[in-house]
Amino acid sequence: MGTLIWTELKVLSRSVEFLVITIAFPMVFFLVMSEVFGSDRAGGLDMNTYMMISMAAFGAMSVAFAVGPRVGLERQAGWNRQLRLTPLPGWGYVAVKITVAMILALPAVLLVFLSGLLIKGIELTAGQWLAIVLSCWISSLPFVVLGLLIGMAVKPESAQPLGLAVYLPMAMLGGLWMPVDILPGFMATLAKVLPSYWLAEITRDRLTGVALDLLGVGVLAAWFLVALSLVIGLYRRDAARV
Repeated sequence: MGTLIWTELKVLSRSVEFLVITIAFPMVFFLVMSEVFGSDRAGGLDMNTYMMISMAAFGAMSVAFAVGPRVGLERQAGWNRQLRLTPLPGWGYVAVKITVAMILALPAVLLVFLSGLLIKGIELTAGQWLAIVLSCWISSLPFVVLGLLIGMAVKPESAQPLGLAVYLPMAMLGGLWMPVDILPGFMATLAKVLPSYWLAEITRDRLTGVALDLLGVGVLAAWFLVALSLVIGLYRRDAARV
């Protein structure tokens, strides 16, 4: 498992397109969006801090939905079948994919936060920085499994387009591109059943002093468990074909 994780990380790190679009783009988007909203406030935070957390969440989602659909290409090339002929257990394959995506999501999150600190001059204590980094990173886990689910569920040529079709609306409806407060009422209600909303909201709560929202934790856990169970089922289906 360790060798496979290292191999996948090396392959992905050599892709300039992957590094720029999935890791660097959210930082650029944050710098632009923070200028658009100016000095407004939302959710008890200044807009720079609010959008910084939103774009860090968007960055974590971007990585998750970029890494997962690559499974479709691996299935097409027969790589998955070769791995099933090795001693690597099925749970190990799924764990490797999740681990790789989580490792790569961390730089995307950190880059946005570093731009907030160094470019926008956002001032937080060391404890607050650590809290929002860990919260944003750990809360992105459901998206890692969702990306993997898409890669395993559809044809290889459909995985990337479907990933975009899922995560872009989820980011928008989850209030990552604009505060949920300015969305129409029905959209604000819909946001609260999406993991994208809670990914950012739970992270913002680490700065506003609000207690951990159990509803948000439940929503994230539900999305994670449902997606994981489907991933396991799809892997077993593919394994039965060997």
